[in-house]
Amino acid sequence: MPADHQLQWRRACGNGACVEVATTPSVAYVRDSKAPLEGRLAVSGSAWSAFVTAVTDGDLSAIR
Repeated sequence: MPADHQLQWRRACGNGACVEVATTPSVAYVRDSKAPLEGRLAVSGSAWSAFVTAVTDGDLSAIR
């Protein structure tokens, strides 16, 4: 697992809440922008792609 400083983090905000996301070819990492040192969630690239598609399409029911 790469160190946080080795990843390129992007911030995404909505309704006053923000998260930071960093992607590699096979894994997406998500962390709380207010507590970046508290840990991060790692998900497969395919799961992240499905999540982003569902959000973009407005259909989160597709994620189970």
